Amino acid sequence: MFKLCVCDDQPVALECVRVLAEQFDREHPELALRMQAFSSPYDLLDALEAQGGFDMYLLDIIMPHMTGMELARLLRKRSESAVIVFLTSSREYALDAFSVGASGYLLKPVEKTAFDSALLTAIKSASSAASPSLLLKTRDGLRKVSLQELVLVESQNHKRICTLAGGNTLETSDTLASLLEHLEGDSRFFSPHRAYIVNLDYVSGLSTTDLLLSDGRRVPVSRRLSSSLREAYTKYVF
Repeated sequence: MFKLCVCDDQPVALECVRVLAEQFDREHPELALRMQAFSSPYDLLDALEAQGGFDMYLLDIIMPHMTGMELARLLRKRSESAVIVFLTSSREYALDAFSVGASGYLLKPVEKTAFDSALLTAIKSASSAASPSLLLKTRDGLRKVSLQELVLVESQNHKRICTLAGGNTLETSDTLASLLEHLEGDSRFFSPHRAYIVNLDYVSGLSTTDLLLSDGRRVPVSRRLSSSLREAYTKYVF
């Protein structure tokens, strides 16, 4: 999951970014974008204390009581290493943006091409900074798979089939138990049934009997694990 934060005191600007984020999410479902919007820097700082940081911040430069530049400095003091991009109506602040380690700025009204480019660059940067992987045993030898692209593992007829982002699959001789052991501690992964391991980044819906993946597939949920799954999913997403 890639967590995007937008802070702008102008409702029109927030709505513009929200629409662009929704379009981006539809076009790139494998990236599991989650956006949260704030109209006040103080509300954003309160949210950080309650729920932790984000992967990327889009900050309006001119806001009452606290500028986006001042907010960015506070974020850096918190040791926030996330990507920061400023929203501005003027290019005059471009040089200031780099003084707080910002990646740049987007001119208002934000255009789709510029927004998508900034987001993809940030996602790539985040992935390269922290991209844990799993070493799987296959018929052709060992295969290194990024955990970010691992969607689902299912056990079928004594075989484990791994579904990757984009729809490709590979078979591994690793047991489900050994895979769960390797994935222990990573809150993205949950076993809702004895024959499955699911990456919660790719879950788009839950019920008491199954869960819906972003590609439309359904995975059964064990009755005894239903409440644990709902709790884990809610905690991970929110």
